[in-house]
Amino acid sequence: MSRDAVYLVRTGRHECYDRVVFSVNGSADVGFAARYLPVVTSDPKGDPLPVPGGAALEFAIRAPALGSDDAGHQPGRVLASVGDTLVSTPGWPSLRAVRFAGSFEGRCVFAIGVRAKLPFASSPR
Repeated sequence: MSRDAVYLVRTGRHECYDRVVFSVNGSADVGFAARYLPVVTSDPKGDPLPVPGGAALEFAIRAPALGSDDAGHQPGRVLASVGDTLVSTPGWPSLRAVRFAGSFEGRCVFAIGVRAKLPFASSPR
């Protein structure tokens, strides 16, 4: 688990795949987990958080969201509110949207909508 905050979510479109990048404000290794779910729920409340596409991927990072951390970087700024759509890419081959599902107890969760339940890769860098 990291005390450094997730401060940016960006995407990239490539010939063979779409990419989502989560940036953390620090150099320490950060744990993460990704899995397909019927529907991703908000954290900590547990409300359904639907995303466009044929499948929903939950991506959890063991770091707080900007604005809920205690590092003092960029005071007054927050990453997003629960339910906010951070990325919308309806015309891309696989990626449809990324929504913020919440940050609770040092864990930041995102709902990623994709075209279909396909293999995916995740890496720390």
